Amino acid sequence: METCILLPLPDAKLQHLIQQAKDWALTHGITMRTKKNPNSSEESTYAPHLLLPSPVPRQLFEQGCAVQKDFNLLYHRVSQDYEFLKNALHGAVQVDVFTRRLWDIYETVRKEGISQPVSLGLFRSDYMMDCSGNSHSTQNHNKKLRVVDMKLKQIEMNTIASSFAGLSAQMTQFHHYILDLCDVDVNSSTIPENSSYNDLGKGIAEAWELYGNKSAAVLFLVETVSTNIFDQRWVEYGIHHHNSHIKVIRKTFLEVHEEMDLSEDKVLTLSGLEVAVVYFRCGYSPDQYTSEKEWEARLTIERSRAIKCPNINYHLIGTKKIQQELVREGAVEKFITDADAVARIRATFAGQYSLDLDAEGDKAVQMALDNPDRFVLKPQREGGGNNTYGEDIRTVLSGIKDSEERTAYILMERVHPFSFKNYPLRPGSEVRCMDMVSELGIYGVLIGNGETVIKNEQCSHLLRTKTLETDEGGIVAGFAAMDSPYLV
Repeated sequence: METCILLPLPDAKLQHLIQQAKDWALTHGITMRTKKNPNSSEESTYAPHLLLPSPVPRQLFEQGCAVQKDFNLLYHRVSQDYEFLKNALHGAVQVDVFTRRLWDIYETVRKEGISQPVSLGLFRSDYMMDCSGNSHSTQNHNKKLRVVDMKLKQIEMNTIASSFAGLSAQMTQFHHYILDLCDVDVNSSTIPENSSYNDLGKGIAEAWELYGNKSAAVLFLVETVSTNIFDQRWVEYGIHHHNSHIKVIRKTFLEVHEEMDLSEDKVLTLSGLEVAVVYFRCGYSPDQYTSEKEWEARLTIERSRAIKCPNINYHLIGTKKIQQELVREGAVEKFITDADAVARIRATFAGQYSLDLDAEGDKAVQMALDNPDRFVLKPQREGGGNNTYGEDIRTVLSGIKDSEERTAYILMERVHPFSFKNYPLRPGSEVRCMDMVSELGIYGVLIGNGETVIKNEQCSHLLRTKTLETDEGGIVAGFAAMDSPYLV
């Protein structure tokens, strides 16, 4: 697909732009802490990013934006349906310890009675632009790809710690600057505006207002190692922009465990400070629960009157098993009655297959064993680096095909995005013109009160780009880089 400027660039021009890019990124907050010193801001570097904005078909970008509110509503309604969650997650709960611990918290608070019916979802739906139906190979970027043959396919729905809203907003301005240096005319119709961190910050602030105590704080629940703190700070500044009187505090699970107190009327306090909203930037991975203290803190938070982002319901609906179950005939229609909304949602679905111990699961296992390159094997995990591809699928499934362990996974049809040329900038690495592919994320905010929806909005976007030969897509995990869409 054509890029915004003819590539490769002359070397003198390239070296000039690289220096400009690194300095602009460091000056404007496209930054991360270093791996050498991840808990100190005394040392920081630019975040991995693309020198130029990457091509994204306009109609697919607009399709992703248009369907986000539908997905927000769908997942909110799924979160309210106990029987659907129970049936969908039954197999994973039996064999996956992490999913079972989350489910136990859900059952506990449900039986005790929900202390806080208000829910806050800061969602992000991730897509790739599939050209497998096109007559041209993904790897042959020199041939003309027809946008009409491309399909927007959902990779996953993120319901916890949907990151990079902060840095992605800065990337828009960065790429405006770089293209100005290249004498390329650019405006919001080619590089769309991005206010994602302000949008998410506003959602948190509005939830705080619903809590009803002006002296209560917003808690950012964070990891013990925070290389990506600056992205989180941008969201904090978005809260401040909306309401400068909101106090924001940052605590780890262990700090919460040490300081927490839950009153008889379920008010959560940390060292005497009441908490109105808990924003999880941690808690999505088993390695973030290193002892029972983390689990005790998580349960206490869920029992409290604090508004959770996400609450345990929202966390569970982000599992891959829920995504797979929603592909089934009639599943979306159970929750969404608007036929146009159903069509918009279903148009983005890739093939998803259960690996339960039944005839359907046996068939899916055999499909994957026969042709592993057609699929991705996904566990119930977030954060990047967890999926299995290619011949490794055959190796994994051969070892568990007759075991209940296979029910901890789902099988997804592999998406084949178009490739293009660009220059990834990564600290300590040579900058070269490489074949790249992108993943588009669309943010959404939903505030609900039980089944009632108070706010449902689509909020800006994220583009992550990686080299063609890279399977995974996480930035913090080291696979991808920040980018901006150049609409074509």
